[in-house]
Amino acid sequence: MKLRTRIQLSTTVVLIILLITANTSIYFIFKNTTITSEQNRLTNISNEISKKIHDKEQNLSVQQILEAHTLSDGLIRVVASNNEAIDQFSTKTDKDYRKIVSKYDDDQFEDVISYKESMFLIVSVPIIHENGAVVNLQLVENIDLLFNSINDLKWVLVYTTIIVSMIIFVTSRFLGQFISLPIYRLIKTMDIIEEEGSFKQILIAKHTKDELNEMAMTFNRMIKKLEKSYEKQEQFVSDASHELKTPLTVIDSYIKLLQRWGKDRSEILEEAIDAIGSEANRMKYLTEQLLQLARNEEVIENEKETVNIVPLIEGTIQRLQQTFQYTIYFNREQSDIHMKIHEQSFIQLLVILLDNAKKYSEDDIDVELKETDETVSILVKDKGVGIPLEMQAHVFDRLYRVDKTRSRETGGSGLGLSIAKRIAEQHEGHITLESAEGEGSTFTLVLPKKKV
Repeated sequence: MKLRTRIQLSTTVVLIILLITANTSIYFIFKNTTITSEQNRLTNISNEISKKIHDKEQNLSVQQILEAHTLSDGLIRVVASNNEAIDQFSTKTDKDYRKIVSKYDDDQFEDVISYKESMFLIVSVPIIHENGAVVNLQLVENIDLLFNSINDLKWVLVYTTIIVSMIIFVTSRFLGQFISLPIYRLIKTMDIIEEEGSFKQILIAKHTKDELNEMAMTFNRMIKKLEKSYEKQEQFVSDASHELKTPLTVIDSYIKLLQRWGKDRSEILEEAIDAIGSEANRMKYLTEQLLQLARNEEVIENEKETVNIVPLIEGTIQRLQQTFQYTIYFNREQSDIHMKIHEQSFIQLLVILLDNAKKYSEDDIDVELKETDETVSILVKDKGVGIPLEMQAHVFDRLYRVDKTRSRETGGSGLGLSIAKRIAEQHEGHITLESAEGEGSTFTLVLPKKKV
């Protein structure tokens, strides 16, 4: 059964049950209230008659008092203990009401009876007759008009229930369609994704904040993650195949050379072994770099901690200084700047920027730490050959090299700055570049102060 049909049926059933319950309650409340009101009126008349019978000053007989309070459409009678009516007065000339069975009781009682297709209300009150005997004063009134009103109300409620139930059935169908519309959109989008292999997202109504809207937003977030993951996978495969093609070709060439001349010529054997080893190490380095780019962002986000980055930068510079030919100068004014970072990734970012400056510079390197009200900046300045203006926009692209020949000599893979950019973005920051040919380059890492 479709969700729309289930919504329609369940909504209809629940609302109809509530409607029937409400109308039934209204019917019985009205019926009991009107009958009770009529009973109270007759009880008051009975009490008034009883007072007059016991009032000696009025000098009126029981018959006179009963006759004075004769009901407009009913019967007043006095019933003895043997269930026989002693006195009774009725407005009906045919005296049909006198044939209503009388009943004696020691206590006051009220009852509703049916007689000749008519409804009667009986109120019986025990009193002391003028002869000293205990009798029942009974008032019997025709309440056909009252029951007609009750029946009219009953049929009004019945017809109302039927009509409203039909309206509920129809409107619940539209309600089911309205509620299930986002779900059908979700299904349709999934079908498109399945058929076309695309990453289509659901259009979301911005003004609603219900569970269905949240479901659509969750689906869109999932699709974005899947798309990003797919792009990472494609990029990884593309980068790997592109970068590994050259070393594999070199290794294959030297293997063929060894097969042809290696057994007889030792110099070729030594050259081939060195070349194959070098290319194997480069493949290993490339694989590690590519895997670093594919690392899950959520892992880094969950492992962030608040640390003082000043000694972290100093320690990184001291370790790298041992392998650098030139001096690294660290300029800073603050000794404490606390940031929420992923420590290992942050250190890797610094290493990439410093290593990049080392590879393309033949002079000392300057590292400067600046702090403003909103940001923290780390500047890495080298005095190298610089980067041409038309190439500066591509230096953070994967596998891009400004000087491919020089990059091969220095061991660069074209992935370092791409990894640095990714780490900066994972810390909600960014990296900028200022460079001029022959004057060196300045890479600036900017991190938001809100992470402090």
